[in-house]
Amino acid sequence: MMAICSMFLDRIRTWCEDQDGFGTLELVLLVCVLIALALLFKNTIVSFVSNMLKTISTQGSGFDPASLAK
Repeated sequence: MMAICSMFLDRIRTWCEDQDGFGTLELVLLVCVLIALALLFKNTIVSFVSNMLKTISTQGSGFDPASLAK
């Protein structure tokens, strides 16, 4: 998951560096749109993350790392 986030951030940085006319206003508008989407879908995002964490915790309890070492 962290590798995906890192790759995504690297692509954003590269894209921002390639844009000659990329101004502060466009960046602020992009951030505002992302925040508005997050607020609009807040309940959906929270339920999705909650379900994923429940799944991870229930499936993780049966995980035995010693079985991988064999």
